[in-house]
Amino acid sequence: MKKCFFFILILLLMIFPFGEKALCRQKEIYEKGWCFPSIGKGNGFWGLSAGAHFWTDHLDFRNLQLLTDVDLGAGLRWHSIIRSNKEMNGLGEWAPRFDEAFIEKYGFYVDANGTLSLSAKLGRSRYLRFPYPDAIATFDQVPGIGDLKGGDETGYSGLILTADYAHKCGLGVHAAWIDWGFGVDRSSNWAERYIFYRNDSGLWHYEARFGDLPIREEVMGETAQGFNLFVGRTFKNWSIGFLYEELEDQPAYTGIVVRFAQGDKTKKMGELAFDYTRAPRGHAVQIPLLSGTIGRVRRVDPTQEPLFKGVLMKPGEDGALQATDYVLVGEVEAERIRTYWQNGQVRNFYEHRLSCWGDTQSPGLVVKMVEEPWYLELESLVSPHTDLWSWDDLKKWEEDRMGPAQLNQKVVYRFYKKVVPGLENVH
Repeated sequence: MKKCFFFILILLLMIFPFGEKALCRQKEIYEKGWCFPSIGKGNGFWGLSAGAHFWTDHLDFRNLQLLTDVDLGAGLRWHSIIRSNKEMNGLGEWAPRFDEAFIEKYGFYVDANGTLSLSAKLGRSRYLRFPYPDAIATFDQVPGIGDLKGGDETGYSGLILTADYAHKCGLGVHAAWIDWGFGVDRSSNWAERYIFYRNDSGLWHYEARFGDLPIREEVMGETAQGFNLFVGRTFKNWSIGFLYEELEDQPAYTGIVVRFAQGDKTKKMGELAFDYTRAPRGHAVQIPLLSGTIGRVRRVDPTQEPLFKGVLMKPGEDGALQATDYVLVGEVEAERIRTYWQNGQVRNFYEHRLSCWGDTQSPGLVVKMVEEPWYLELESLVSPHTDLWSWDDLKKWEEDRMGPAQLNQKVVYRFYKKVVPGLENVH
């Protein structure tokens, strides 16, 4: 198996060589050196939502949850999702519990060759991707709902350390280590540890991994040695990709992922986390009820933003926008992701900080949080079958497939500082 993988990897490197031309295609998301992105101490947001599952024979309300995300300092934040009870369906019992609750310290080091990304979480999380999910990660199994049926915890609890180094040639290494705790009695272990290769060639995208990779069992965090291969192609504003996975002592898996074009349908499905489930049969939604900001953050609709963003604008007495004495001094670009799988239960959230520049942490800054709509970004299907030559093969593949879905929301934080008259040119 190892020889087969390395032969395929070498073949990919020969067909799609890397060099100076390949390096120039890579986008630098941070300035050189260390970067610890932040939206300012004490700044953040919160949201309250409730779920429902319905079909012709039932309507069940469930999963009342309060989400909170607050920055505590440079590259330091608190995140939590409090669920109203531990029932799979129903809101009658009031027994709050944390689906997620962790403090995270994270940062990035960028030089001329690549990017080192580091994260340390302490607490409970249901999302392991860092610094950002690649194409193979879209097939990751989402922690299930066994804990809502009286079973063990299904996420990741304890101290979670993640390191990722991506060279600009496409090669890299990734590892995640968990010291289990907070009610989970397991020995510490590697949850992921592999080398990878990623490359784009026109409309085609290629990825490969080799090492200790996650096995697809509901109790998350175990690995087996093996490899993943992925190839995908973009068509205008949507894309499709295929996965092959082979791990020791595990069935071989094949998968397909479709990344949708953004439109009214995927927007509505993203806002409601809409899903179709097979067991039990029905539709699932997670309905937003209330939301707000924390600290000096102002939520702004992107359709209401002025074209010129270098100065903070506000409505005047006549209703027209007028310039204030606050000027733009920094930005942070981010992307929020939620994933779900069994029973359409949406129980995780993570905001990836993708880029930053300027001053984002000085006291007294006004922060504009410009949020795009949520979209249903993709659906991925993976099944423990490799024979796909007959109709019966396809039916078996579909019967045993798992189908994680992913929601995405793009966000830009803009930071404005008050100009002191007479000090504009003082450095």
